[in-house]
Amino acid sequence: MLVALFGVAAYAQQPNYDATIFEDWTYEKAAVKQRKVVPYPYLREADVSYQKRIWRIVDTRVKQNLVMNWPKSHFGRMIYNSVNDGILTPYRNDSLVSIYTPEEVSELGVIRENQQIINPENPDDPYDLIDTVITTDYDPEKIKKFFVMEDWIFDKKHSVFFARIIAIAPVFKPVAGGIELNEQALFWIYYPELRNVMINWEIFNRKNDASRISYDHWWEKRMFDSHIYKESNEFDYRLKDFPEYENDGLALLLKAEEIRNELFITEHDLWEF
Repeated sequence: MLVALFGVAAYAQQPNYDATIFEDWTYEKAAVKQRKVVPYPYLREADVSYQKRIWRIVDTRVKQNLVMNWPKSHFGRMIYNSVNDGILTPYRNDSLVSIYTPEEVSELGVIRENQQIINPENPDDPYDLIDTVITTDYDPEKIKKFFVMEDWIFDKKHSVFFARIIAIAPVFKPVAGGIELNEQALFWIYYPELRNVMINWEIFNRKNDASRISYDHWWEKRMFDSHIYKESNEFDYRLKDFPEYENDGLALLLKAEEIRNELFITEHDLWEF
């Protein structure tokens, strides 16, 4: 009874507690917190006989990805706060060359709208208006999609065909003049760097609260659902940028499925004698 009361008291004193630090469990859960990242095995260029770069969209509203929205371990909030705390490096694009400055990071996703309000010095006159700027800080829990850039590689030395994630980006819609613009990456995070943060963050387990895994495990085991929106090409176009798919949503979906199937066939043909 004393343990339970202590847990409730700790919860009450920390209304905005971090789920990886403060918990109101009946016992200390340390399995995920104490895990270390398992490094990738060394890969020689001479051993890579096939490589294909793919870009995906992971939508957290899809049933298989709903666990990313768990309030105690929200994936979007984890990334956003880690960037603002200087733990993760935010890159401007998927080339992973140019980075945002700390000042620029604090402005990412912030919405500023010009509005007219009643002059506080003359509140009785509804026609005496002054211009002001309404600032709305970005809420990371509004993040519903993520871009994922990955490489599909065949290692002929070990005879394995596998995907290796390179970078992940939260997706948001900038607002200009009160109008939402097209989706774009808030920033890009180098995935091997992100693994050091994800390894100690639990992800919700629908079947058993006593058997949770980390986000690192979840991504590495490819337990997410996604669809392809880009493959490497000579124009660096997204699929929807090609004229034949620009105004044809069905053709766009079929092309994405075709790319996915090509990867499957490539792997299948590797073992056909």
